[in-house]
Amino acid sequence: MESRAGGERSRAGRPTATEAARLTERLRRAAVDTFLESGYDGTTMEAVAQAAGITKSTLYARYPDKRTLFIAVSSWALTRQERDERVLEPLPDDLAESLTVIARAILARSVDPDIVRLSRMAIAESARFPEFAASSQAVTWSPRVQLIIDVLRRHESAGTVVVGDVDLAAEQFFAMVGAMPAWLAAYGIYRTPEVEEEHLHHAVSLFLNGVLARPETRPHPTEAARPAEAARAAGEGPAVPRASWSMEYRRLGRSGLNVSRLALGVAALGAGPADHDERAAIGVIHRFLDAGGNLLDTTAAGDVGRGGTDPDGAAVELCGRAVRDRRSSVVLASSVGRPSGQGPHDGGNSRRHIRAACEATLRRLRTDYLDLLQLDADDPTTPLEETIDALDDLVRAGKVLYVGVANLHVYRVMKALSVSDRLGRARFISFRGPYGLLSRELEHEHLPLLAEEGLGLISTNSLRSPEHMHRHRHRHATVAATEAAAAELGCTATQLSLAWQLTRPVTSITLDVASAAQLDEHLAALGIEIPTEIAAALEQVSRPQG
Repeated sequence: MESRAGGERSRAGRPTATEAARLTERLRRAAVDTFLESGYDGTTMEAVAQAAGITKSTLYARYPDKRTLFIAVSSWALTRQERDERVLEPLPDDLAESLTVIARAILARSVDPDIVRLSRMAIAESARFPEFAASSQAVTWSPRVQLIIDVLRRHESAGTVVVGDVDLAAEQFFAMVGAMPAWLAAYGIYRTPEVEEEHLHHAVSLFLNGVLARPETRPHPTEAARPAEAARAAGEGPAVPRASWSMEYRRLGRSGLNVSRLALGVAALGAGPADHDERAAIGVIHRFLDAGGNLLDTTAAGDVGRGGTDPDGAAVELCGRAVRDRRSSVVLASSVGRPSGQGPHDGGNSRRHIRAACEATLRRLRTDYLDLLQLDADDPTTPLEETIDALDDLVRAGKVLYVGVANLHVYRVMKALSVSDRLGRARFISFRGPYGLLSRELEHEHLPLLAEEGLGLISTNSLRSPEHMHRHRHRHATVAATEAAAAELGCTATQLSLAWQLTRPVTSITLDVASAAQLDEHLAALGIEIPTEIAAALEQVSRPQG
């Protein structure tokens, strides 16, 4: 005998499919609530059955023991919201906007109170259920990751982007957006919605600039460089056609931070004509960003405790105004550590000075965090343990994402890394120092150390600087060879020097420019290919001695 219920057939006395689904839902919810309220040890099968309003025999028929029940219903609860909330379609046509919408959904789920409670349980029970703890985050990925995969494949088919491994890229994006908020929430730490939104946009920007590879023919807002003849007529020297180059990106050391091959130092914007025309200076920064650059360095531009060219921090404040509406797409770097001699606490690498310097830079930039804070000088009077601890405190507070070092002797860099490893503190991901055809001393010891320890090199290039030329007057053969090779290639000596650095183990080269014309000249170095015979000649004449 059969009966109908809700349009479904069922044997007499047996629940319909709809009724069975409702029973399963009620059982799962009751089990999750019981585990969350009483913990694993305090929960019994009898308590779950009673909470679900079913008999123990019905419960045991579905789940043979408490362990099986715990893993099954916890995994179900972690993925439930993903199944129940599929209201992301239709997504915007723009890839960045689509990823932003998806990222907001991932973020909202990462800090959802029920999910956070389950994550805390996963952490608490990790020793007993390692397979559940390891998968508690992974099981939440599949629906959202699949959505990201679909979006990336759609844009790849349209020719917007080129993705090496779509599945891996989607998982990386999910982790960039959701992993950190989820873990912070699991330990009771919540960032403000404004901060989360800023981090979200930053993640989208880094993902698009680093994980995805755009075709070389993609358009750039920056106007094309003028032909060599027109540049010569203007007295600016040869130029490289704009269509022949595009900005590339590299990971900084072993970190996940992607930076453009060329960086912009903002200090020079406060030392030249642009200092008297804020719009012109901001225009230089925007021109750099529009050309695909993302790394801005405020070093020597007025951080506390440093007697730089801009002691009042005007260039830093100008930089902050320039990137106010573009913070998510910018990697901001600054430095601390060089003494100014203004007072007993105004310099060095003490905890007090490092904290004060960072806070002052954040205020001037009007941002909540720095992407990279670099220790800019050695301070033998302060224990390295105190300095490393102070930098780590800033990282743990979220005011700094990564730390680097600059201009230190190689043995001090190595000692600082050993202190970080011994204490379990934030580790340097980069080294900044002078490097180029006239300054190859770093090749003796620094470059091998950086390669072995996984630090990226941010070089400082000052070939145009009179001070730099005077300091290396004895390298006249290198200067002459560089100028001759540049003339043969139809470019400037500065462009050739930059192009040579791009062939070396350099992650990013800092440009010090004071005008848009200088910036354009430097950017054009990206399009220069150095023939083998010229590269060999430059290698021979500039090779460091000793």
